[in-house]
Parts: sequence; C-alpha cells; structure tokens
Amino acid sequence: MRAAVLQGKTLTVRQMPDPSPLAGQLLVRPLFTGICGSDLSARKQMAALADTLADEAQDQMPAIIPGHEFSAEIVGIAPGTDTRLRTGDIITGLPFTHTHEGPQTIGLSPGHGGGLAELSCIDASRSFRIPEGVPHDLAALTEPLAVGLHAANLASRNRAPNVVIGCGPVGLAVVLALSLQGRGPILAADFSAERRRTAGLMGADIVIDPGKGSAFSHWGDLGLKTYPMSPLLERDFRGLPPGANIFECTGAQGMIDQVIKGAPPHSHIIVAGVCPHEEKLTPLEGILRELTLEFSFAYRPEEFAAALAVIEAEPAKAARLITSRQPLANTEAAFDSLAKRPSEIKILIDPNV
Repeated sequence: MRAAVLQGKTLTVRQMPDPSPLAGQLLVRPLFTGICGSDLSARKQMAALADTLADEAQDQMPAIIPGHEFSAEIVGIAPGTDTRLRTGDIITGLPFTHTHEGPQTIGLSPGHGGGLAELSCIDASRSFRIPEGVPHDLAALTEPLAVGLHAANLASRNRAPNVVIGCGPVGLAVVLALSLQGRGPILAADFSAERRRTAGLMGADIVIDPGKGSAFSHWGDLGLKTYPMSPLLERDFRGLPPGANIFECTGAQGMIDQVIKGAPPHSHIIVAGVCPHEEKLTPLEGILRELTLEFSFAYRPEEFAAALAVIEAEPAKAARLITSRQPLANTEAAFDSLAKRPSEIKILIDPNV
C-alpha cells in the first residue's frame, strides 16, 4: 500500500506492507485524514532526535504512518471480532488501542499506522458508523471536535465567561462546543485574521488580535464581576466565588505562565494545547488567586459520539474548519503549510488520490 511515512527528518510517500487486523480490529480504507497539531509536534520531535544520531543510524529510526483523524470504509473484519459493523460500512473511530505494552495511539505509534495510508486498522469497539447523509470529509473532523468538546465539558467550576486562547482546530472546537451549550459570552484570541473570522462564525461573541491587545483586558466586556482573594471576601460569603474559564489551546512555549498571570481570581484554566516541552511557572501566582489548573486529554467515547452528532446537526459550521483537501502525494507540503501559514486551519488528505 501507499503511505506517508515519517522517519527522522523525512516525510515521504512510499510503499509499505499492508496491515493485518488483529482480533477485535477492522481493516479500513481511509477516505479523508486530517493533519493535527500533534502530528506537527511529532515531526518536530522526530527531527530533533535525528539530529542526535549519526548519519548511518538515521534509517534505524522508527517509521510512523501519521493520521489519527479519519473517516474510512471497512474492507475487512478480523476473525473473532464481535461487532455489528459490516464490510462496506463507512466509519470513524477513536484512534486508541490496547497492547501488551499498554495503550497506543493509532497514527502516532510505529506499530499502529494511521490514516495517511491506503489501509489502516482500528478497534471495532471504538468505531462508529457515520450517519447517512454526513459527508465523508466532515466525518473526519469528529476527532478534533471531540477534543474541544471534552475540554469544554471539563470547565465545570464556572459556566461563563469563557476565554479561548488560540483558534486552531481545537480552540475552534471549544468555541463551537461552548456556543452549542449556550455558555456565552465567549472571547476568542488568535493572531490569524482568518481564524478569528472563523471563531466568530463558530459562536464567539468577541474576537481579538493578541498582537493589538491582551485577551485578559476584556473582563468588563464579558460581564465578569471579579472577587478578591478568599481572606478579603465578605464574612458571610458562601460557596465558590465565580471566575472565568480560560482555555489554553496553543501549546506555545510560556503560554501557561501567561494565562496564570492574566487570570482573574477563582478562574478555571483548562490546558488543551499540545505542549511537549518543559514549562516554567510561579505557583504563588495561582495560589494567591486560588486558580484551578486542569489538563485536558482527548475525550471519552460518549463525547466522540456526541461530536459526530454535532457534525450531523451542524454540517455548515463543521465545514468551516476545513481550509483545503489534498492528495496523499502532497502530504509533506501540507505539513509545511499547516506549520507556517496561520490562515490554515484543517487540511484533509485523500489517501486514495
């Protein structure tokens, strides 16, 4: 089969052995596969590792077939698999599987190639049949929309106001989830004019360019009444003082520290951006204002199903995430474009072209 393979500093389309599904798995033909910030991060980390190795050791690096956001057609079902799905069904699914070594992410593990290929394997129990009438390209957005929905659901301390830092696919998914839950007002911040425009279409009430002003200077516009630190509250105050929900969706170096320093007292900070590097912060900044710092990872299966239902109910809004659809041969250029062009949001690859 043809597949885009990430190995060391290279990302090339080459012939790879066809995968064989294990019991409990489906053999699928990916239809559309999204490129994710996690894929870009994996590419950067792989290149950094390659820099530490001698030239003769480069081909010994693991080969990864990326792609954990995809829609697909079932072309085979492993013997012993208990499922109501059938060959020919169009599905999407959670890109996670159990192995003897522990849980693995399909598309980010050398042993489990993802959707940037003509064939892949996915767990039947974590797959969902795509509803009739849902376009196959939109169904590939289920995974990133589920990430945003999970982050929004974690923000349980305060209902509003909400500040979303970074309007890539995850940030926009957070905006959409909050909007559909009626949890305004929502402020969204991004340097990209295209992403800010999309945030407004997704339901953000205020969009700002952080190059022209801080996202943390609009509390009055968002209707937030700030409360002081606990020792300065009125003696008869009961319950938790309200604050803001702040979603960090960039993964940028130093951003968590900036959010902590800019958050009003009693706020709930949810970190959803991919952040593989070390961060420095001053705990006292959060202690004095009793901030809640929570980290969001992926989603629960029911949230994945709910995200697919959102696509079925709101196809026009889901479609706004897609900025281009490209053939498998363009994968390397698509990775470069997504990394360098802020106007890009979600690039989908068609592995069959």
